[in-house]
Amino acid sequence: MEKKVLVVDDEDFHRELMQKLLSKLGYEVAVAESAEEAFALLREEKFPVIITDLIMLEMDGVEFCQMLRETDTKTVVIALSGHTELYNTDKLIEAGFDNHLTKPINIETISQAINAGFEQYQKRA
Repeated sequence: MEKKVLVVDDEDFHRELMQKLLSKLGYEVAVAESAEEAFALLREEKFPVIITDLIMLEMDGVEFCQMLRETDTKTVVIALSGHTELYNTDKLIEAGFDNHLTKPINIETISQAINAGFEQYQKRA
């Protein structure tokens, strides 16, 4: 299985940071600056793991995850936000998230979460 990760974040700095970090960890990384751009990428290729910011313009991460889950229950979706206190865990689970992490990110934590995500994806196959 390809170790492909899609990062969805409307902030350039966070997208670039995640792309560099995850690439160094050995993942093939694609980035999207909005949920709409992410859906366009998802029409072209599959990503076993998606990491999305929660607070974005136009469509937030919760709405993105809910829409994704209408057609895709296999992909592992991880919420990443500096403001997870605005979203309780039950709401994130209800929206379809598999995990949630807080900014600033810890390299070890995100690596563990992604590896667990790939394992979870394979079990759903």
